[in-house]
Amino acid sequence: MSLSEPANGGLRSDSPSGSERPRPLWLILALVVVTYGTGASLAFLGFGAQSIVVLFLPAGVTLSALLLSPRRRWPWILLAAAATEVAVDLSHGLSPRWVWGFALANTAEPLVGALLLRRYVPAKVNLLRRRDLLAFLVCCVGAGPVVGGLIGATTLALSAGLPVPRSFLSFWAGDAAGVLTVGGCVLAWRHGAGRPVVARAALAAGLAAAATVIGFWPPQVPLFYLPIPVLFWLAFSQPLTVALTAGAATTVTANLMTSAGHGPWAALNTSDQVITLTLQVFLTTTILGAWALAVGVAERDRARWDTSVERAARLRLNALQILTADLAQAATSTSIAEAIVREGVGLLADYSSASVVSPAEDELAVWTAAGRRDDLAERNRRIPLDAATPHTDAVRTGRAVVHQTPADLAAAYPRLADGYRTLGVGSIVCVPIRTADGAPLGALAFGFQREHGVDSDVITFAETLANLSAQALRRAQIYERELDAAHQLQQALLPALSGGLVGIRVSADYRPADVAHQVGGDWYDVFPVPGGRIGFAVGDVVGHSLAAAAAMARLQSALRVIAQTAPDPARVLDEFDRASVLIADSRMATVGFADYDPATGLLRYACAGHLPPLLVTEGGAEYLWEGRSLPIGLGQRQRQQGERLMPHGAALVWYTDGLVERHGQPVTEVMRRLADAAGRCGEREPEGLCRHLLRHGAGAQVLGDDTVILCIQFTGAPYPTVATAAGDLPAGD
Repeated sequence: MSLSEPANGGLRSDSPSGSERPRPLWLILALVVVTYGTGASLAFLGFGAQSIVVLFLPAGVTLSALLLSPRRRWPWILLAAAATEVAVDLSHGLSPRWVWGFALANTAEPLVGALLLRRYVPAKVNLLRRRDLLAFLVCCVGAGPVVGGLIGATTLALSAGLPVPRSFLSFWAGDAAGVLTVGGCVLAWRHGAGRPVVARAALAAGLAAAATVIGFWPPQVPLFYLPIPVLFWLAFSQPLTVALTAGAATTVTANLMTSAGHGPWAALNTSDQVITLTLQVFLTTTILGAWALAVGVAERDRARWDTSVERAARLRLNALQILTADLAQAATSTSIAEAIVREGVGLLADYSSASVVSPAEDELAVWTAAGRRDDLAERNRRIPLDAATPHTDAVRTGRAVVHQTPADLAAAYPRLADGYRTLGVGSIVCVPIRTADGAPLGALAFGFQREHGVDSDVITFAETLANLSAQALRRAQIYERELDAAHQLQQALLPALSGGLVGIRVSADYRPADVAHQVGGDWYDVFPVPGGRIGFAVGDVVGHSLAAAAAMARLQSALRVIAQTAPDPARVLDEFDRASVLIADSRMATVGFADYDPATGLLRYACAGHLPPLLVTEGGAEYLWEGRSLPIGLGQRQRQQGERLMPHGAALVWYTDGLVERHGQPVTEVMRRLADAAGRCGEREPEGLCRHLLRHGAGAQVLGDDTVILCIQFTGAPYPTVATAAGDLPAGD
């Protein structure tokens, strides 16, 4: 009995339930008449003299028919058994005067056994459960044959003058052996075991009969014990149905061999009653020993099965808790799908995959469990919704897709058959992920190496995971729409660097700290100002949220307007300071503004609380510390500015504090390293310099603050402007 088949021992015997349609009464009665008559005739012809019944198999036939039928049919079954008993007795020459006594004995006996058993086991009888087995032995093998033996012995005493005690022992032993042999087998086979078990039972019966013939053939050589190891081996290694069938074959063969004069019991010089009693006791003890061993093995396997089920349940619960936590933290559809396939294998199956409907609702994006060589999934990373796959079928139909064998899979998905064979997939289930109103979001697929690996528990658990995934995916879709809208908003707020500015080339990049919204308060701007000059600014509004972005947009617009009339950067910041009072959330903002005259190469600059710009020339890099003042909104009356002639080809780097602020590190030290990196770069072309400094300062790490970097190269000639859109720069380049 294997752990994968715990139900082998779960055989039961009961009257038909409401969900099981009973067989027609005429068929039951016909079976009783045929089997009862055959067994009764065999008792007369093969097992002993006319007056002594050694083994009475029909006792088990009648009892089985009663236990497997509704009580309303019991009178008909008993009447059929009695009529058959009378017919067989009369056909073998018994007096019509006494056959009714034997008929009464052989109907009262199964009736008493069935009534008593139903009293203690009213519903299902499991012959591998100790309580049920004990009740069967006491009520059906013990009490019932005692009643039958008393009636039969009394009838024999009156009809043939035989002593009641000796007749009773013979009668009781023969009937008890018949009930144990036939009744046990019929009850065990009641619910069927499939063709493989039937074939094994036939082979086991043949092996047991052969061992019994060999053991009973020589009358003087003590080999009669040979069936014992055979039965015990079968009880240890096979289902109960196989062991009991072999026990029945042993019992019938032993009685036939004894009746034919073979075996140690045939050589005994004693009465037929003693021979009957001792032979049946030996056979009954052997069968009960094998039966007890089968019960012990079944209990062991059941305990192992329960332990494995409990352990699997604990693992699933733990994995489900981990998955729930991962889904709660996952912000995007990709992270949700990866969490599902990562934990889904441990939860349920040998393989797992998850798919998500694309925003255009015309294809599925598919993820498979990490660490598995899933060539099939690699070839189907994105699949059209009209393709034939388990995922697309589940999404289109809204129902679970189940295939239990490789043949089913190949028939349903011929294009995928080779991939399934390569992976060794024997069965799959794919369940849809849908919102509460039925909108499709995707699907979950779980594959098993074994065939018929999908049962009701698997489907229920998969649907539970789908429901969890639906909630997370719905949240992710809302977030992703907001993220896309915020990204577009940020791009709209940041300026488009126009071309045609004389004497400079410029590049810029923006990286928000709030990756959940892609917006913040840092900004940059480059624009022409009167007098042929070029103005450029870098600013930082406190915070990195939508409110900061809104304040940033207003400040940027105000600065552009003020720069058109103010004569120099210091006056620009003075006017800008007064205008900021009217802009919400602008207090403590920092701004750096400069103007550049391409005709003279003069750069004028002023910093309102902002970090100094970094000038990069052939000789190295230095910070421009002149023209510094307090941040916007602190009431400073007059601001200062600095001036510097820009060498041809020099570059100016202006940035926000996100580029140089690091937890646990002094800003001055980080700024020094930034200047060293810029001086060693050897690159003053703005795109390359911008990339280099971002890689040095930020790399792929999550930033603690929004970051803007603006690189201007002073060419002294009318070069076209080169602009890098925010977000286009690879983080790890």
